[in-house]
Formats: sequence, C-alpha cells, structure tokens
Amino acid sequence: MPRLAEATLALLHQESCCQQVESDGEDDGDIDHDEVLMDAVSDLLPAFAKVMRSYFDPIFAKLFDPLMKFAKSPHPPQDKTMVVATLAEVAQEMGAPISAYVDKIMPLALKELASSEATNRRNAAFCVGELCKNSGAAALKYYPDILQGLHRLFANSEQDLAVRDNAAGAIARMIMVQPQSIPLNQVLPVFIKALPLKEDHEESMAVYSCLCNLLLSSHPQILTLVPDVIHVFAQVVVSPDESDEVKTTIGKAVSHLISVYGQQMQPILSALPPAHANALAAFASRR
Repeated sequence: MPRLAEATLALLHQESCCQQVESDGEDDGDIDHDEVLMDAVSDLLPAFAKVMRSYFDPIFAKLFDPLMKFAKSPHPPQDKTMVVATLAEVAQEMGAPISAYVDKIMPLALKELASSEATNRRNAAFCVGELCKNSGAAALKYYPDILQGLHRLFANSEQDLAVRDNAAGAIARMIMVQPQSIPLNQVLPVFIKALPLKEDHEESMAVYSCLCNLLLSSHPQILTLVPDVIHVFAQVVVSPDESDEVKTTIGKAVSHLISVYGQQMQPILSALPPAHANALAAFASRR
C-alpha cells in the first residue's frame, strides 16, 4: 500500500513519467489523454477505501489536497465533478473518518448542486448524502443549506431524472441518520412526490428503506402520507428494474401496516390497480 499510495500521489501531482509530455505546439489529444488518465487515477481512491475501510484515512490525508486542486479554477467542470464523485465514494467506503474533511468538501459539493451540468448536480447530490450519512454531527450545521440546494433538484425545472433520483437518495440518507434535524412535515411530501425512482436504481435501497423504517416505527409524519407511499410501493414491486431485496423490504413494511392498521389499509389497497395490489400482497405475505 505505501508504494501504491506514492505512485498515486505522483499521478495526482502530475509528476509521473507518463505525464511528462514535451510540448510540440499541438495540444490536440493531450487533454483527452490527461482526462482519461485522471479518471482512472480518481477510481483508485475509492478502491483503496473499499479494501482498507477506516484504515485508509492516513493515506487519504496525503492524497486529499492534491485531489482537491482539480476542483479549483481553471480546471473544467468535468474535473470538478470527478473530484466530487471520488470524495462521495471514499466517504461511502471509508466511513466515519470522512468527518474530518467535511468542512473542506461540503462547500464544493453545495456549489456543485447548482452546476449547469447535470452530471455535476447528480454527483454533488450523491456526495452530500454520503457525507451526511458517514460524518455524523460534523455535517449537521450544513443541513439547512443542503436541504435548500436539494429542493431545487425536485423542482419541475430539473429535467434530468438521474439528478432527481440522487437528490432523493441524499434526502433518504439524511433522514436515516438525523431525522430530528429535518422538517419532515415539509420534506416528506416533496420526497415522496419524486418517487418511484426513474433512472438510478442504485439509490433504491437507501430511498425505500428510509420510507420503510419510518413506517415500521410508526413515525407520525409518515402516517398521514401512507396512501401516497403505498401508491409508490405498488409501482416498485411490479418494476422489472428493482431488486427482489428492495421488494422484500417493502413487503415487510406493508405487512406491518396491514397488521397494525388493517381496517384503514383496506380502502387504500383496494384503490390500486389489481396487478399492483396482487404484487404488493404477494410480497407482504412473504416470511
């Protein structure tokens, strides 16, 4: 690992042999080559984090500043989103040690939420969600700004479905770790209205587990929205794009609702299309 880290550091500093290009006046191709190379280098950091988990932190500390340079001007938007995506994946894999970097990462991620590029907004939404999930109290002071930034991504003006899906994933992670720090009465209706997920089904487990956990704990803010949630769940269980694991998780929550609120659930379930109601019943009856 020390040798791999040193090699990665040299690449981030753009000091490796393959980066020493003599200028012959023709720049065509150099940027593309560099972009492809740096994309590959940026993939190394989450890979290290995945195998080392929290033990990656001392190595990440050395790589962090050289990586962050790619997010500064005059670097193009694709370099900034490369950095944000890398940081999001490192947070996801490294866990709690990312909290030490929140104050340096969050301002960049918040700015990227308002980027004119859809890929940048998508990666920024994923990043703020993973930072909130893994950094605990360190991210709390940013919650109002994060919610404001994400709210824009749920507006009709946001045309990119994957951006919206990642915004939903971020909200779900925030609710799961700090439900008391979020105005659920304002957030949940907007969140549920954006569902089911349309494009990025990697967010499915986070999003639907969040709703299921609120239902299983009989959270007062979710109970008034049960008809809307059931309508979403019914679409998820018939979707070929969703995993059996996600559908089974939903089934358990629906089974809980039926056992606790049997009489009140009947008209909600009866209002569904028969195919949806049958699929939901099948997953709810699994043990």
